Amino acid sequence: MSNRYLDEAGRITSKQVDASIKTPEDALHFFKLMGIKNITTKRQKNNGTTVYEVPVNRLIYTGASDTYKYAIYESGYIRDVSESLHSPWYINKKYETTEVYWSTWDKKYAKYKTSKPAFIHNFDDQLVYLANYILKNRYKNNKVYSCDDWNIGQIKENCEFKYSKRPLSTITVPRDKYLKYKEAYSEVYELDNVLISRSYLNDLKFQAEVNKSPDTVEVFINGTRYNL
Repeated sequence: MSNRYLDEAGRITSKQVDASIKTPEDALHFFKLMGIKNITTKRQKNNGTTVYEVPVNRLIYTGASDTYKYAIYESGYIRDVSESLHSPWYINKKYETTEVYWSTWDKKYAKYKTSKPAFIHNFDDQLVYLANYILKNRYKNNKVYSCDDWNIGQIKENCEFKYSKRPLSTITVPRDKYLKYKEAYSEVYELDNVLISRSYLNDLKFQAEVNKSPDTVEVFINGTRYNL
């Protein structure tokens, strides 16, 4: 091993080791080591596209998950094409530029600043860039978490309750608003948000109004309210 990776005591330190990927061979070795597979279809290959799948699942709020997938294009784009995304989005570096256009309204040229992707047209360079991107964004800095089947099941149950099984007569109100209507009662919940039924909230509102004006009696005659 080269001495450039050793400190004065002859020990290897992570700060001294260059973990970046420099060559396409390094990139392919990294893919093999991490189980990153080339899943390019015949049609994609004919179109000049290469797709890699990372064996790390992206867990979303519903409890569903899918693997990360990245595609390299002949056009110079490198995109995240994971199935959980609404549409593929590029991971190329961006640079700021100024565009000039003709303004029909002002009858003169105008400028505006925008950002564009920095394309990489050489496949070997694209491979190196993608490998370093995956290493940085999927594996370094505690980007990988473990979640067992029981926890995933809890996430799914919570999502199912929140979005499909919650009764229509149930609402969530802020704690301060709840306490305002809870003054007439002895029990007070210590939650930031309290899940209560609409009918219960209406009862609390009514009771709070009664307590606010204990000497007032409301009488309705033919739809008209009279205070006695």
